[in-house]
Amino acid sequence: MKPNWKILLLLSLPVAGLVAGYLLMGRTLQASVNGEALTIRTHALTVEGALRSAGIELAEGDEVKPGGSTWLSKAEQIEVNSSRLVRVRVEPGGEVLEVETALLTPREILEAVGIEAGADDLVLLNGQSVAMDIPLNKRGEVILTYRRAVELLLTIDGEERGLLTTAPNLGTALWEAGIEVRKGDRISQPLDLPLTGDLAVEIHSGRTIAIEVDGATLQGYSAAETVGEALVENGIALQDLDYSDPSESEAIPDDGLIRVARVSEELQVEQDTIPFEIQSVPDDTLEINTRKVVQEGQVGIKASRVRVRYEDGAEVARENEGEVTLAEAVDRVVHYGTKIVDKYLDTPDGPITYYMAVDVTATSYSPCRSGVPGKCYTGTSYGLPVQKGVIGVTRAWYYMFRGTQIYVPGYGVGTIADIGYYPYSDSWIDLGYSDDDYQSWGATNLTIYFLSPAPPGFTGVLP
Repeated sequence: MKPNWKILLLLSLPVAGLVAGYLLMGRTLQASVNGEALTIRTHALTVEGALRSAGIELAEGDEVKPGGSTWLSKAEQIEVNSSRLVRVRVEPGGEVLEVETALLTPREILEAVGIEAGADDLVLLNGQSVAMDIPLNKRGEVILTYRRAVELLLTIDGEERGLLTTAPNLGTALWEAGIEVRKGDRISQPLDLPLTGDLAVEIHSGRTIAIEVDGATLQGYSAAETVGEALVENGIALQDLDYSDPSESEAIPDDGLIRVARVSEELQVEQDTIPFEIQSVPDDTLEINTRKVVQEGQVGIKASRVRVRYEDGAEVARENEGEVTLAEAVDRVVHYGTKIVDKYLDTPDGPITYYMAVDVTATSYSPCRSGVPGKCYTGTSYGLPVQKGVIGVTRAWYYMFRGTQIYVPGYGVGTIADIGYYPYSDSWIDLGYSDDDYQSWGATNLTIYFLSPAPPGFTGVLP
């Protein structure tokens, strides 16, 4: 038994040495695996062995610091970043680039898919901006959105300004820069234009305008160059005959006031009468101073086509576009007597023979009562002195009846020998007196009698 015990003892000594050595080589170290802290107790000789002893198998593309073949005696801490799928959506355009990588910062990932990012470019993770050089906290599959910064050259009301932006479209870029574009401002590019590269944009700010239309004053806003464009921008259309003041082609006035007139026209048919004329026909079968209607006059009827123009409901013009006669006028025909017949009349001054009696207004005058203050006129147009028996008449009557006699009730017989003027009637006589026997007649209405014979050529029609 003793020899066997000794043999066993000799055989176990190396094994015990190995066990003792193994136990003496065991160590504890700290590791970070995809950002999670881990304590590893291992007897492995290399980094990769230590990770395997902790149940962590490395795959192709994983990042290990220090490297997996590094002796564990030279490693103070182990960092493992597992490889995962990263998708990069490049906007605008939506192109998607993919890469299997353990890289953590957006800049490194972008370089891995062939994109050299600029300092002002934008990277989004789940819609949120992330820094280019700070490692991503998200593990596993990652989707990034990348937008390259573009430069906008803005000219705002004549002033130039540069703007570097990663906004997806022009409107968002202006909003992010605090540049307000109001409805009515004029911009050279649409606000929804995707920003794919550098772009020049002109902006013309509008101003407040007042538009008087349809009985109201509307407040508007426009950067239009002409009145017509401003009206359209503010929803006001000129139709048919409508017009604006200033006109559509003119610039907006300095005071911003634009008046719109609503214009309409209509055709109207209007009827009117055509007056008839009077034909006077001498008739030697009728006594003078008598008339006879042979044919009654009748008015005609005409129709006119009239174009009526209205502005804002009020009539402003009428234009006659032509007329047609519906019924002709019929002349009135009157016969007047030319037959002179002597007549007899007993008067307080004795019997007279006359051929015509006429109703007149009688006044009286004398040499120094001729109507001109401070003047005395002793003679007459016929050459007789002014005295009783001299009668003045209108110029037309004088040339017809001068030298003939008339009988005036209350005055007697007188000779037409002077010319006078009476503003109220042509049927007028002025009874002459001397200054010594003057009698005032005022303005007396009476009937006078033209004594026979009638003057040559008299037709019975008073001038």
